[in-house]
Amino acid sequence: MPAVISSAFVPMLGGGLMRLSHVHCRVRDLEAATRWFEQVCQATPVFNNERMVWLSFGELGVILDAAPADSTVTLGFDSEDCDADYRTVTGRGAETIETPQDRSWGARVAYLKGPGGLTVELEQLLKRT
Repeated sequence: MPAVISSAFVPMLGGGLMRLSHVHCRVRDLEAATRWFEQVCQATPVFNNERMVWLSFGELGVILDAAPADSTVTLGFDSEDCDADYRTVTGRGAETIETPQDRSWGARVAYLKGPGGLTVELEQLLKRT
């Protein structure tokens, strides 16, 4: 199962709190990766230069770093309607890895091929009966 990134606060030994703010993903083709996020996710870079692009997804930033090799990372997005979101992003050009399916952990999940080595996960928590 892929790791889940949360913007929850983490208590520290010194009594303070830390919050996850961003994740770096290395990509060989920075321009193509940026275009993919702009087209498929409708994300507008908040910072962009020849070495990196910062994309904002609410409180979490995804930073694309130009690099000689792609990172293997799964970016998980919470969804209120996995099937509808899946249709939207595939309609914008995202390639399917796995169509939406109910999973044993109580979620409906789809996986899509992102740019480079990135995978995009759409996850809708199912109501428990």
